[in-house]
Amino acid sequence: MNRLNSRLKTVFDLIGDGARVADIGTDHAFLPIALVKSGKSEKVIACDIGEKPLENARKNLERLKISSVDLRLSDGLEGIAPNEVDTFVIAGMGGEVISGILSRCDYIKDSTFSLVLQPMTGADFLRKFLYENGFEITKEIAVEDNSKLYTVISARFCGDIKERSNVFYIHGKLNPQNPTDLLYLKKQQRILQKCVNDLEGNAEMKETYLKNLELLNELTRYIEVN
Repeated sequence: MNRLNSRLKTVFDLIGDGARVADIGTDHAFLPIALVKSGKSEKVIACDIGEKPLENARKNLERLKISSVDLRLSDGLEGIAPNEVDTFVIAGMGGEVISGILSRCDYIKDSTFSLVLQPMTGADFLRKFLYENGFEITKEIAVEDNSKLYTVISARFCGDIKERSNVFYIHGKLNPQNPTDLLYLKKQQRILQKCVNDLEGNAEMKETYLKNLELLNELTRYIEVN
């Protein structure tokens, strides 16, 4: 298996054995290569919106003599038929971009599909989008890569529109007992604390200050209780 960074290795681990995978925004096709070389997937569709990333992927596949990765120029999921895959990977993009890709595909709202999502930013936005559109997070793992903390989300459509608390969208299903999850949660705690400190005493921003203070207190309780 080609060497994956920590982010992609965590994504790899959340993909089921024998999965038929579409990797959206594949770039150099590192994940598809790892999937087929390890035997976890017999064939993978590697998609990207740009010709240059696909050319990089093509060179890697030719160098390794891999023919079981199908390269496609595609804007999000537009170039994939619903019967071709059962698992969609969207990694290395902002949570808003990932949400936009999912929102433009009607057939993704089907419980037979598994989603593995890795937002670089805006994880709270993505969590909120998922629950407000009938998806459920089945598993979530924090990962440290290149001295930065990220989260990897496994999700599936369940059909129930759920409104979760605002603090849930910040912590998701991360477990404070897991050391890396705790690091991620502590980072979110520091971000909220800075917001509270910056807004304290600002009469015009009192409402925002109180909302952030409430979120900070709720996140702190979540970390301490779990």
